[in-house]
Amino acid sequence: MANIYIATCLAWRQGNALLQALAQHLQAELLPWQEIIPERIGGGALLPLAAWDYSEQPQAYLDWLAALEAAQVRLINPRAVQTWNIRKSYLADLYAQGLPVTPSIVLSAQHRTDWQKQIAAAGWENPVIKPLIGQSGKGVQRLTQMTNLNSAYPQGALLQAFIHAPFGEVCLIYLQGEYFHAVHRRPAPQEWRANSAYGVEILPISVLPHWRKAADRLMQALPFQPAYARIDGLIQEDNAFICNEIELIEPALYLPPERIGEAAKLLLQ
Repeated sequence: MANIYIATCLAWRQGNALLQALAQHLQAELLPWQEIIPERIGGGALLPLAAWDYSEQPQAYLDWLAALEAAQVRLINPRAVQTWNIRKSYLADLYAQGLPVTPSIVLSAQHRTDWQKQIAAAGWENPVIKPLIGQSGKGVQRLTQMTNLNSAYPQGALLQAFIHAPFGEVCLIYLQGEYFHAVHRRPAPQEWRANSAYGVEILPISVLPHWRKAADRLMQALPFQPAYARIDGLIQEDNAFICNEIELIEPALYLPPERIGEAAKLLLQ
């Protein structure tokens, strides 16, 4: 069997318990991506499931992916998939196609002087702003007149309409293009961000058919079939599902312990 690696980050060198269990099934080594030298693992396989700090050095991460590809490392997901997903502009593109995505526009770093005009033209009341390249909920906030746009979003930003969704998010996980399972991310009291950095609670859930249908549409709209994907959808007050993120680089897959072996086999197909 070729060498298999799960790329982690410097702050979490061994990932978390679920990733350690997955690594055991894959017979994989957990190692920070900054310490993985592509030329030394040529012919092996790599999953970046715990590269939780790539947004701090996005160009270095992209260069590293290019070096891995050049060294004929099997990237799961491939470089093209990760490059497409690293900038949240994909959400604006999918929204423009009429897919069930939170209304989104890109605030480009190259056209910073146009931001206020774009924000006004969108007409959204206290919208959400997030870094164009970001992770773990960092920099995700409601936009107010007090927000310092110039210093907070040097790489650009994504502006989204605020969706009132007190139920939180449902995350649907797909492996090799097929639905695998789902979880409910319930926000902490008085919090609207369903993210681990803000005290979210992870709960089991039975997926409603129309949620699954919406997520399936989004999977079919992707320009590739990823080995793994997580479709995060806000559940609105009328129970409608609207996609807030698609995670194709380092998502928590929330794998049930009893299905980790099954997931490991699918990931390597």
